[in-house]
This record gives sequence, C-alpha cells and structure tokens, in this order.
Amino acid sequence: MGSFEDGLWPLVEGFVASHDVAGLAVAVVRDGEVVSRGFGVRDVGRGTPVTPETMFHLASVSKPFVATAVVHKLDLDAPITEWVPELTLADGRAGEVTARRLLSHTSGLPDVSEYGWHDPQLGDDALSEFARSLSGWRLRDDSAFSYSNAGYELLGLALSRATGTTFEDAVRREVLAPAGMRNSTFLRADVPAELAASPHVGMPLMVPGDAYPYTRRHAPSSTLHSNLVELSRWITNAPELELMSQPVVQVGRPPWEEAMGLGWALGTYRGHRTLSHSGLDPGFGARIVLVPDRRTGVVVLANSNTVPASSIAKAALDIALVGEPGEGVTELRTSQRPIAGPVAETLASEGPDAAKATYDRLTAIEQPEDDGFDDAVWGAIELHRTDLVWPLLRLWTDLRPDSSAAWTMTAWAHEVDGDPDLARTAAQRALTLDPTNDEATDIISRLSASW
Repeated sequence: MGSFEDGLWPLVEGFVASHDVAGLAVAVVRDGEVVSRGFGVRDVGRGTPVTPETMFHLASVSKPFVATAVVHKLDLDAPITEWVPELTLADGRAGEVTARRLLSHTSGLPDVSEYGWHDPQLGDDALSEFARSLSGWRLRDDSAFSYSNAGYELLGLALSRATGTTFEDAVRREVLAPAGMRNSTFLRADVPAELAASPHVGMPLMVPGDAYPYTRRHAPSSTLHSNLVELSRWITNAPELELMSQPVVQVGRPPWEEAMGLGWALGTYRGHRTLSHSGLDPGFGARIVLVPDRRTGVVVLANSNTVPASSIAKAALDIALVGEPGEGVTELRTSQRPIAGPVAETLASEGPDAAKATYDRLTAIEQPEDDGFDDAVWGAIELHRTDLVWPLLRLWTDLRPDSSAAWTMTAWAHEVDGDPDLARTAAQRALTLDPTNDEATDIISRLSASW
C-alpha cells in the first residue's frame, strides 16, 4: 500500500511537527494487508520513539471488546440483576436494566462524573463496590441514546459472574487470546514497561508523575491497553459484526455516530457504512474505524489529548477507500496549531505578561474557533493534578473573561481542590455567560448535593 507512504505519512509527519503532540500511532488494514507507523515519542522526558509495538491506553475503545465478550456469554434481554444482585437504584427500576440496553447506551443509566483516577481501586471487588455505589441513582425516563460508562462497568461485572473469574481474565479468555492479542490487557500492571506509552497533559505537554487514568473500578469502560500490531490483527477477523452492527437507536452525529449498535457506533464515510469507536481519557486519545464492505480498518492512537484522531482516521480512509483527498486530508492539511501551545510555552519561559503579548499577537492575525485551552487543562484536572495547570487556567480567565468554558474549567479545578465556594462562584459566572452550559450546571448540582 504505497499510497500511504506517499500520501498519508507525510501528512501525519507534518501535523506532528507543527502541533503540540507527544506520540501518535496509525495503522491501516485493507484486504488483510497492514501498514502501520509510529510518530513522536512515548515520553517527552525520555524521547523513546513510538513504534507499532508501543502499548497505549485505549480509553473507551475498550468497549467493543467488552461487548464482543458479552454477546457471547450473556442473555442480552435478561435483567442485569440476575448477575449483579447488588445493583439497586433509588427509583426501584434496576430490574429494567438489561445487557442489550447497556451495550447500546439506552438503559437510561446516567454517566460517571468522577472517575477516581487519583485513588485507584485495585482489588477484585472494585466492580462490585462500584455497583453498590449506584444505589442513589435513578434511570432517565426515556430510552433515547444516553452515553453511560457506568453501564459498561455493570456489564463487566456481569461477565465476571457469568464466567466465574475476574472481568479482566474473562475478556482475555473470550476475546483477546483467541484473537492472538497476547500483550493486550485490561490490567495496567501487565503492560510491559519497555513498551508503555506515558500520558501527557497540560501545556507544554508533560507526564503527570504517577497520575494515570487507571482503576479497576472503571476497567470495562476504559482500561484496555494494546498496540497497532494486535489491534490490526483483531480488525482482520473482528467477530460478531453482523449481530453487533444492527442499529438500536439513532444518535444523529455524522459521520461516525449516526446510530448506535451493540458496542459499536454506526455511521457512513464516503458512501461506505462504518463501525467505529472513539476513546478519550486524560493523556490519551484513540479512534478505531471498520469499513466491513471494503474489508478495511483504521486505528489511531495518541498519548495526549491534542491529537484530532478523527481527522487522521478520515484522511486514512480517503486514501484507502477512494485514493484521493477528501474531508480528512483537507482537515489535516489546513489544521493550524491552537494558540494555547505558543501562549503556554511563553508563559512557562517568560511569564504572564509575555504570554499575554503572544496571545494578542496571534489573535490579531486570526481569531480561532478553538483556541486549544480546554484540551490543555482538562486532563490534568481530571487526574487531580490541578497544580500542573493553575498558571494556564488563571491566564485563560484573564485573557478571556467572557469565556464560559474558561470559568467552567476553573470551577472544576476549585472543586477538585476542595474549595466549594470558589468553585460555585466560578460555575455561576460560567452560567451567566452561557445559561446552556451543562457542565457548569452539573458542577453546581454536585456542590449542592454535597453541601
């Protein structure tokens, strides 16, 4: 597939060289043939290059693997409480929750708001304790699509009960081992240190010490670790696609998420039906796309939150499916480095006044739709490493006092730091600027509930 060496790789190389990127890995599978490459580094402090063997945290790209095991082992329409009797809900409706509804995000179960990456639960009882923690939750009233990571934790626990082993071992036996994915694992401790990619957060990009998006409490939704070699092998023979690719509910987010199946988002790109899933956790991003009728697939893995994995996947499919530029190639070619990068670099080296001057100079040239500050700060806050981004947060609200997003991130950081009064004040300011800001509303609700 020489077209990738000539067409795609130079585009990706140019993007990595001109943007705030730590490491990136891309693979394309077509008719059983695989091309793959690593770009950048596993760790900016060490400079070790990314290769096709480098292991990345996949975040929510974990879900199709869990779904594959679930459709093998569980009655999809039985109440999930048959396997998870400790699940109770405040509205008494736990018996309405089924595996089919959890797989398609139509159960009405809310999503997780605090992942607890800073306090990882590592025992075999982590998922059971999570199920018990939902006793105060209520189902939403309709069966519309509503993404819920919590639902996949329940599926993982049910899978564990049905197979008589831990969740991680169940998926290894049912899915990973049969696919020849020997290094792939849901257990972070099993990732070979010499292959592991480090997460990068903040701006300029940095590794957040020992902080990492891992806890067995959220293993099923988020913690698969794998690499291009093994993911490409799995794509070549991805099982259960007919059953899992039937639409269950409309989502309405083209091109990737027009509808939801069982563990896969369904969409259309360049006239071809796609199955895909994205993943985003602090310091990592991922996108996997399958095009079954062309026996084609794409994998994009990154160890920072500053990589447009979807644009790279589109560019790869432009070349794989049509052999000519399309939306993805155009997006990569015209992509500008977000101004948060040079502003943060100036802040770190020369201080706030110089950083403000850099911001003024860059925005005088062009006012960007996305300035990149959000991606620069949220990962560190979610990991409870607010110390890494407070200087940039303060600068952001100083530069953009009219930004609801800036005040929302500031409120979240204060909440994480245990300063409810400051958090409430910042969240209220965010809502004043944008009354439709759901994230600010959620922060105020959480603070009120804990009052």
